Amino acid sequence: MGFLSPSHKHPKGVIVGTVNYSNGDVYEGELKEGKKHGTGTYKYASGSEYTGSWVEDKRHGQGNITWSSGDSYEGEFDNGKEHGKGTFKWKNGNVYDGDFVNSKRHGKGKMTWASGNVYDGDWVDGKKQGKGIYTYASGGCYEGDWDGDERRGEGKMKWATGDVYEGEF
Repeated sequence: MGFLSPSHKHPKGVIVGTVNYSNGDVYEGELKEGKKHGTGTYKYASGSEYTGSWVEDKRHGQGNITWSSGDSYEGEFDNGKEHGKGTFKWKNGNVYDGDFVNSKRHGKGKMTWASGNVYDGDWVDGKKQGKGIYTYASGGCYEGDWDGDERRGEGKMKWATGDVYEGEF
């Protein structure tokens, strides 16, 4: 651990203070038995920053992290990972809003690319999997089955020209 500057103590053994780590990281917030526990902000020497809930030194509960790359995530954390409902925003303008499991898109969610393309549907282990609708910025739309990020199974494709194909992909 680093150097702790306590500002005051709460009931139940929670201390509010600042910890300066030897690597340049800084934590400001609640601590219990020397661990980040409660609410606080962790500023990484790299420029990344997390503000939110902590349990036993791990991000847990609601929080917001912005990486030095410019990407960010706001939502639920579990055991240090993005887990539950949340929104991930990439610096390039892409946005995913939906379910996460172990820091991967998993469950129901909507991905909007900076290009204007949008996928709204099922995700498994970070890939489009199950039922979903992919709307192309060009005006086309595919609704149907997905497998490993590919259109596979029953579906319907409508092109911007008005042409339609319905069947097996």
